[in-house]
Amino acid sequence: MGPAGGGLRGAAARIREAPVSTALAAANVAAYAAALALGAGRDPRVLLRMGALERSRVWAGEWWRLLAAPFLHAGLAHLAANVGFGWLACRLVERALGGGPLAGLYLASALGGSALSLLGQDGVSVGASGALFGIAGAILALHLRALGGWRPFLASRATHALAGGILVTSLLAPLVVPLDHLAHAGGLATGAAGAWLLTRPPPRAAWPWGAATGALLAIAVAACWPRAELTAWERAELEDQLHAALRARDVPAARALVARADEGGADSERLRYYRALLLVQEDALEPALEVARPLQRAHDAAVRGEAARVVASVAKVLAYRHYTGDGAEKNPWRALAYMDEACLAGDEESCRNASRVRGAAP
Repeated sequence: MGPAGGGLRGAAARIREAPVSTALAAANVAAYAAALALGAGRDPRVLLRMGALERSRVWAGEWWRLLAAPFLHAGLAHLAANVGFGWLACRLVERALGGGPLAGLYLASALGGSALSLLGQDGVSVGASGALFGIAGAILALHLRALGGWRPFLASRATHALAGGILVTSLLAPLVVPLDHLAHAGGLATGAAGAWLLTRPPPRAAWPWGAATGALLAIAVAACWPRAELTAWERAELEDQLHAALRARDVPAARALVARADEGGADSERLRYYRALLLVQEDALEPALEVARPLQRAHDAAVRGEAARVVASVAKVLAYRHYTGDGAEKNPWRALAYMDEACLAGDEESCRNASRVRGAAP
Protein backbone atom coordinates (compact mmCIF):
# COMPACT_ATOMS: atom_id res chain seq x y z
CA MET A 1 0.00 0.00 0.00
CA GLY A 2 2.86 2.32 0.77
CA PRO A 3 4.43 2.39 -2.73
CA ALA A 4 1.02 2.58 -4.41
CA GLY A 5 -0.07 5.41 -2.18
CA GLY A 6 3.21 7.16 -2.83
CA GLY A 7 2.70 6.75 -6.55
CA LEU A 8 -0.74 8.30 -6.37
CA ARG A 9 0.51 11.11 -4.18
CA GLY A 10 3.38 11.70 -6.61
CA ALA A 11 1.00 11.86 -9.57
CA ALA A 12 -1.24 14.26 -7.67
CA ALA A 13 1.75 16.43 -6.82
CA ARG A 14 2.82 16.57 -10.46
CA ILE A 15 -0.70 17.62 -11.45
CA ARG A 16 -0.71 20.35 -8.79
CA GLU A 17 2.67 21.56 -10.04
CA ALA A 18 1.36 21.88 -13.60
CA PRO A 19 -2.39 22.58 -13.47
CA VAL A 20 -2.55 24.34 -16.85
CA SER A 21 -0.65 21.54 -18.57
CA THR A 22 -3.06 19.04 -17.06
CA ALA A 23 -6.07 21.14 -18.02
CA LEU A 24 -4.90 21.33 -21.66
CA ALA A 25 -4.37 17.56 -21.78
CA ALA A 26 -7.79 16.99 -20.21
CA ALA A 27 -9.43 19.32 -22.73
CA ASN A 28 -8.00 17.26 -25.59
CA VAL A 29 -9.18 14.01 -24.00
CA ALA A 30 -12.65 15.45 -23.32
CA ALA A 31 -13.01 16.66 -26.90
CA TYR A 32 -12.03 13.20 -28.18
CA ALA A 33 -14.55 11.53 -25.87
CA ALA A 34 -17.28 13.91 -27.05
CA ALA A 35 -16.44 13.18 -30.69
CA LEU A 36 -16.66 9.43 -30.05
CA ALA A 37 -20.00 9.86 -28.27
CA LEU A 38 -21.33 11.74 -31.30
CA GLY A 39 -20.17 8.99 -33.66
CA ALA A 40 -16.87 10.29 -35.02
CA GLY A 41 -15.57 6.73 -35.33
CA ARG A 42 -18.37 5.90 -37.77
CA ASP A 43 -18.75 9.26 -39.46
CA PRO A 44 -15.67 11.50 -39.93
CA ARG A 45 -18.00 14.40 -40.70
CA VAL A 46 -18.66 14.62 -36.95
CA LEU A 47 -15.21 16.19 -36.54
CA LEU A 48 -16.13 18.73 -39.19
CA ARG A 49 -19.30 19.64 -37.31
CA MET A 50 -17.33 19.92 -34.06
CA GLY A 51 -14.80 22.37 -35.46
CA ALA A 52 -12.28 20.67 -37.75
CA LEU A 53 -10.32 23.11 -39.88
CA GLU A 54 -11.78 23.42 -43.38
CA ARG A 55 -11.52 26.41 -45.67
CA SER A 56 -15.12 26.88 -46.78
CA ARG A 57 -16.40 26.86 -43.19
CA VAL A 58 -13.80 29.36 -42.04
CA TRP A 59 -14.40 31.56 -45.07
CA ALA A 60 -18.10 31.51 -44.20
CA GLY A 61 -17.29 33.19 -40.88
CA GLU A 62 -16.53 30.23 -38.60
CA TRP A 63 -13.13 31.63 -37.57
CA TRP A 64 -13.40 29.87 -34.21
CA ARG A 65 -12.31 26.69 -35.99
CA LEU A 66 -8.72 27.95 -35.91
CA LEU A 67 -8.74 27.34 -32.15
CA ALA A 68 -11.24 24.45 -32.03
CA ALA A 69 -9.46 22.15 -34.49
CA PRO A 70 -6.29 21.85 -32.33
CA PHE A 71 -8.37 20.18 -29.58
CA LEU A 72 -9.80 17.51 -31.93
CA HIS A 73 -8.07 14.28 -32.96
CA ALA A 74 -8.52 11.75 -35.74
CA GLY A 75 -7.99 8.62 -33.63
CA LEU A 76 -6.78 7.19 -30.36
CA ALA A 77 -3.14 6.90 -31.50
CA HIS A 78 -3.22 10.51 -32.68
CA LEU A 79 -4.63 11.64 -29.33
CA ALA A 80 -2.25 9.51 -27.23
CA ALA A 81 0.84 10.77 -29.03
CA ASN A 82 -0.15 14.42 -28.70
CA VAL A 83 -1.36 14.22 -25.10
CA GLY A 84 1.65 12.16 -23.99
CA PHE A 85 4.24 14.45 -25.49
CA GLY A 86 2.17 17.56 -24.85
CA TRP A 87 1.79 17.09 -21.11
CA LEU A 88 5.53 16.52 -20.63
CA ALA A 89 6.52 19.46 -22.84
CA CYS A 90 3.91 21.82 -21.41
CA ARG A 91 5.06 21.02 -17.86
CA LEU A 92 8.56 22.22 -18.73
CA VAL A 93 7.26 25.53 -20.04
CA GLU A 94 4.80 25.94 -17.16
CA ARG A 95 7.57 25.41 -14.63
CA ALA A 96 9.78 27.94 -16.43
CA LEU A 97 7.22 30.65 -17.17
CA GLY A 98 4.04 29.91 -15.23
CA GLY A 99 0.55 28.73 -16.14
CA GLY A 100 -0.70 31.94 -17.72
CA PRO A 101 2.19 32.34 -20.17
CA LEU A 102 1.94 28.64 -21.06
CA ALA A 103 -1.75 28.97 -21.89
CA GLY A 104 -1.04 32.05 -23.99
CA LEU A 105 1.79 30.36 -25.87
CA TYR A 106 -0.30 27.23 -26.46
CA LEU A 107 -3.30 29.10 -27.85
CA ALA A 108 -1.19 31.53 -29.90
CA SER A 109 0.73 28.59 -31.40
CA ALA A 110 -2.54 26.80 -32.16
CA LEU A 111 -3.76 29.94 -33.92
CA GLY A 112 -0.54 30.43 -35.87
CA GLY A 113 -0.44 26.78 -36.91
CA SER A 114 -4.08 26.72 -38.00
CA ALA A 115 -3.76 29.97 -39.93
CA LEU A 116 -0.69 28.88 -41.88
CA SER A 117 -2.27 25.49 -42.54
CA LEU A 118 -5.43 27.10 -43.84
CA LEU A 119 -3.47 29.42 -46.12
CA GLY A 120 -1.32 26.68 -47.61
CA GLN A 121 -3.37 23.52 -47.91
CA ASP A 122 -6.91 22.67 -48.98
CA GLY A 123 -8.19 19.86 -46.80
CA VAL A 124 -9.67 18.95 -43.44
CA SER A 125 -7.29 19.16 -40.49
CA VAL A 126 -7.45 18.38 -36.76
CA GLY A 127 -4.91 17.85 -34.01
CA ALA A 128 -2.90 19.60 -31.31
CA SER A 129 0.46 19.17 -33.05
CA GLY A 130 0.58 22.79 -34.28
CA ALA A 131 0.18 24.00 -30.70
CA LEU A 132 2.67 21.39 -29.45
CA PHE A 133 5.25 22.35 -32.03
CA GLY A 134 4.79 25.84 -30.60
CA ILE A 135 5.61 24.51 -27.14
CA ALA A 136 8.65 22.74 -28.60
CA GLY A 137 9.68 26.05 -30.19
CA ALA A 138 9.23 27.75 -26.82
CA ILE A 139 11.49 25.17 -25.16
CA LEU A 140 14.16 25.77 -27.80
CA ALA A 141 13.87 29.53 -27.33
CA LEU A 142 14.15 29.18 -23.55
CA HIS A 143 17.17 26.92 -23.96
CA LEU A 144 18.84 29.42 -26.30
CA ARG A 145 18.12 32.22 -23.83
CA ALA A 146 19.61 30.18 -20.95
CA LEU A 147 22.78 29.30 -22.87
CA GLY A 148 23.30 32.89 -23.98
CA GLY A 149 24.32 32.36 -27.59
CA TRP A 150 23.98 30.32 -30.76
CA ARG A 151 27.32 28.52 -30.49
CA PRO A 152 26.59 26.74 -27.17
CA PHE A 153 22.96 26.27 -28.25
CA LEU A 154 23.94 24.44 -31.44
CA ALA A 155 26.48 22.33 -29.54
CA SER A 156 24.02 21.40 -26.79
CA ARG A 157 22.90 17.79 -26.46
CA ALA A 158 19.48 18.97 -25.31
CA THR A 159 19.10 20.94 -28.54
CA HIS A 160 20.11 17.88 -30.54
CA ALA A 161 17.65 15.69 -28.62
CA LEU A 162 14.67 17.99 -29.13
CA ALA A 163 15.51 18.75 -32.76
CA GLY A 164 16.02 15.04 -33.37
CA GLY A 165 12.69 14.28 -31.76
CA ILE A 166 10.98 16.79 -34.03
CA LEU A 167 12.67 15.24 -37.07
CA VAL A 168 11.82 11.67 -36.10
CA THR A 169 8.22 12.70 -35.42
CA SER A 170 7.98 14.31 -38.85
CA LEU A 171 9.31 11.13 -40.49
CA LEU A 172 7.49 8.44 -38.51
CA ALA A 173 4.17 10.03 -37.52
CA PRO A 174 2.78 9.83 -41.09
CA LEU A 175 2.70 6.06 -40.58
CA VAL A 176 -0.09 6.66 -38.03
CA VAL A 177 -1.81 9.84 -39.22
CA PRO A 178 -1.20 12.33 -42.06
CA LEU A 179 0.89 15.28 -40.93
CA ASP A 180 0.09 18.94 -41.45
CA HIS A 181 3.60 20.33 -41.83
CA LEU A 182 2.37 23.87 -42.35
CA ALA A 183 0.56 23.79 -39.00
CA HIS A 184 3.77 22.52 -37.42
CA ALA A 185 5.82 25.31 -38.97
CA GLY A 186 3.33 28.00 -37.99
CA GLY A 187 3.09 26.71 -34.43
CA LEU A 188 6.86 26.32 -34.04
CA ALA A 189 7.56 29.88 -35.19
CA THR A 190 4.80 31.35 -33.02
CA GLY A 191 5.84 29.50 -29.87
CA ALA A 192 9.52 30.27 -30.30
CA ALA A 193 8.87 33.97 -30.91
CA GLY A 194 6.49 34.21 -27.97
CA ALA A 195 8.87 32.56 -25.52
CA TRP A 196 11.76 34.70 -26.74
CA LEU A 197 9.76 37.87 -26.19
CA LEU A 198 8.53 36.75 -22.78
CA THR A 199 12.09 36.27 -21.52
CA ARG A 200 13.68 39.47 -22.83
CA PRO A 201 15.86 41.19 -20.26
CA PRO A 202 14.84 44.71 -19.22
CA PRO A 203 14.31 47.33 -20.42
CA ARG A 204 11.53 45.84 -22.52
CA ALA A 205 10.17 47.94 -25.35
CA ALA A 206 6.53 47.42 -26.29
CA TRP A 207 6.94 47.45 -30.08
CA PRO A 208 8.25 43.85 -30.48
CA TRP A 209 5.04 42.54 -28.91
CA GLY A 210 3.02 44.78 -31.17
CA ALA A 211 4.91 43.61 -34.24
CA ALA A 212 4.58 39.91 -33.32
CA THR A 213 0.90 40.23 -32.45
CA GLY A 214 0.23 42.17 -35.65
CA ALA A 215 1.98 39.53 -37.75
CA LEU A 216 0.00 36.71 -36.14
CA LEU A 217 -3.30 38.54 -36.58
CA ALA A 218 -2.45 39.42 -40.18
CA ILE A 219 -1.86 35.75 -41.02
CA ALA A 220 -5.09 34.78 -39.24
CA VAL A 221 -7.10 37.45 -41.08
CA ALA A 222 -5.59 36.41 -44.42
CA ALA A 223 -6.53 32.79 -43.69
CA CYS A 224 -10.11 33.70 -42.76
CA TRP A 225 -10.72 36.18 -45.58
CA PRO A 226 -13.62 34.87 -47.73
CA ARG A 227 -12.91 33.44 -51.20
CA ALA A 228 -15.30 32.56 -54.00
CA GLU A 229 -13.70 29.34 -55.21
CA LEU A 230 -14.91 25.95 -54.10
CA THR A 231 -12.71 24.07 -51.66
CA ALA A 232 -11.74 20.41 -52.01
CA TRP A 233 -14.36 19.45 -49.43
CA GLU A 234 -17.05 21.48 -51.21
CA ARG A 235 -16.12 19.89 -54.55
CA ALA A 236 -16.42 16.42 -53.03
CA GLU A 237 -19.79 17.31 -51.49
CA LEU A 238 -20.99 18.79 -54.77
CA GLU A 239 -20.00 15.64 -56.67
CA ASP A 240 -21.91 13.51 -54.15
CA GLN A 241 -24.98 15.72 -54.46
CA LEU A 242 -24.75 15.69 -58.24
CA HIS A 243 -24.47 11.91 -58.26
CA ALA A 244 -27.62 11.66 -56.11
CA ALA A 245 -29.54 14.11 -58.33
CA LEU A 246 -28.62 12.17 -61.48
CA ARG A 247 -29.62 8.86 -59.91
CA ALA A 248 -32.99 10.42 -59.06
CA ARG A 249 -33.15 11.85 -62.61
CA ASP A 250 -33.73 15.28 -61.06
CA VAL A 251 -32.49 17.31 -64.03
CA PRO A 252 -33.21 20.80 -62.59
CA ALA A 253 -31.29 20.01 -59.39
CA ALA A 254 -28.40 18.49 -61.36
CA ARG A 255 -28.30 21.51 -63.68
CA ALA A 256 -28.16 23.87 -60.67
CA LEU A 257 -25.28 21.89 -59.17
CA VAL A 258 -23.34 22.00 -62.45
CA ALA A 259 -23.90 25.77 -62.59
CA ARG A 260 -22.56 26.05 -59.04
CA ALA A 261 -19.48 24.07 -60.03
CA ASP A 262 -18.93 26.40 -62.99
CA GLU A 263 -19.24 29.49 -60.79
CA GLY A 264 -16.74 28.06 -58.31
CA GLY A 265 -14.26 27.04 -60.99
CA ALA A 266 -14.52 23.36 -60.02
CA ASP A 267 -13.33 20.71 -62.43
CA SER A 268 -12.43 17.03 -62.15
CA GLU A 269 -12.70 13.89 -64.22
CA ARG A 270 -15.66 12.70 -62.18
CA LEU A 271 -17.39 16.06 -62.47
CA ARG A 272 -16.94 15.96 -66.25
CA TYR A 273 -18.42 12.46 -66.27
CA TYR A 274 -21.46 13.75 -64.36
CA ARG A 275 -21.77 16.59 -66.88
CA ALA A 276 -21.95 13.96 -69.64
CA LEU A 277 -24.67 12.08 -67.75
CA LEU A 278 -26.66 15.30 -67.32
CA LEU A 279 -26.46 15.96 -71.06
CA VAL A 280 -27.71 12.42 -71.68
CA GLN A 281 -30.68 12.99 -69.38
CA GLU A 282 -31.38 16.24 -71.25
CA ASP A 283 -31.22 14.25 -74.52
CA ALA A 284 -28.29 16.35 -75.74
CA LEU A 285 -26.57 13.20 -76.96
CA GLU A 286 -23.93 14.60 -79.31
CA PRO A 287 -22.64 17.12 -76.72
CA ALA A 288 -22.67 14.30 -74.15
CA LEU A 289 -20.53 12.21 -76.47
CA GLU A 290 -18.07 15.09 -76.88
CA VAL A 291 -17.68 15.32 -73.10
CA ALA A 292 -17.47 11.55 -72.52
CA ARG A 293 -14.98 10.63 -75.27
CA PRO A 294 -11.83 12.08 -73.63
CA LEU A 295 -12.80 10.51 -70.30
CA GLN A 296 -12.12 7.06 -71.76
CA ARG A 297 -8.46 8.00 -71.13
CA ALA A 298 -9.06 9.38 -67.62
CA HIS A 299 -6.57 8.75 -64.83
CA ASP A 300 -9.35 7.36 -62.62
CA ALA A 301 -10.02 3.77 -63.68
CA ALA A 302 -13.63 3.94 -62.48
CA VAL A 303 -14.26 7.06 -64.57
CA ARG A 304 -12.64 5.37 -67.60
CA GLY A 305 -15.00 2.42 -67.32
CA GLU A 306 -18.11 4.53 -66.78
CA ALA A 307 -17.19 6.87 -69.64
CA ALA A 308 -16.75 3.92 -72.01
CA ARG A 309 -20.23 2.70 -71.12
CA VAL A 310 -21.68 6.17 -71.73
CA VAL A 311 -19.92 6.40 -75.11
CA ALA A 312 -21.15 2.93 -76.10
CA SER A 313 -24.77 3.58 -75.12
CA VAL A 314 -24.98 7.11 -76.57
CA ALA A 315 -23.24 6.19 -79.83
CA LYS A 316 -25.57 3.21 -80.18
CA VAL A 317 -28.65 5.42 -79.83
CA LEU A 318 -27.28 7.97 -82.32
CA ALA A 319 -26.48 5.17 -84.76
CA TYR A 320 -30.08 3.96 -84.58
CA ARG A 321 -31.49 7.46 -85.06
CA HIS A 322 -29.34 8.26 -88.05
CA TYR A 323 -29.83 4.84 -89.63
CA THR A 324 -33.63 4.91 -89.30
CA GLY A 325 -34.23 8.66 -89.47
CA ASP A 326 -36.19 8.43 -86.22
CA GLY A 327 -35.26 11.55 -84.26
CA ALA A 328 -32.36 12.59 -86.49
CA GLU A 329 -31.48 13.11 -90.15
CA LYS A 330 -31.28 9.77 -91.94
CA ASN A 331 -27.63 9.21 -92.80
CA PRO A 332 -26.44 5.56 -93.01
CA TRP A 333 -22.76 6.49 -93.25
CA ARG A 334 -22.94 8.61 -90.15
CA ALA A 335 -24.90 5.83 -88.46
CA LEU A 336 -22.12 3.41 -89.38
CA ALA A 337 -19.51 5.71 -87.81
CA TYR A 338 -21.50 5.75 -84.57
CA MET A 339 -21.83 1.94 -84.70
CA ASP A 340 -18.05 1.67 -85.01
CA GLU A 341 -17.58 4.02 -82.08
CA ALA A 342 -20.02 2.07 -79.91
CA CYS A 343 -18.26 -1.14 -80.98
CA LEU A 344 -14.85 0.22 -79.96
CA ALA A 345 -16.33 1.29 -76.62
CA GLY A 346 -17.36 -2.30 -75.92
CA ASP A 347 -20.88 -2.76 -77.30
CA GLU A 348 -20.87 -6.11 -79.14
CA GLU A 349 -24.31 -5.61 -80.68
CA SER A 350 -23.02 -2.48 -82.40
CA CYS A 351 -20.09 -4.52 -83.77
CA ARG A 352 -22.55 -6.99 -85.32
CA ASN A 353 -24.76 -4.21 -86.67
CA ALA A 354 -21.75 -2.49 -88.27
CA SER A 355 -20.78 -5.76 -89.99
CA ARG A 356 -24.32 -6.26 -91.30
CA VAL A 357 -24.51 -2.67 -92.58
CA ARG A 358 -21.18 -3.04 -94.38
CA GLY A 359 -22.25 -6.38 -95.84
CA ALA A 360 -25.48 -4.86 -97.11
CA ALA A 361 -23.79 -1.81 -98.62
CA PRO A 362 -23.44 -1.82 -102.44
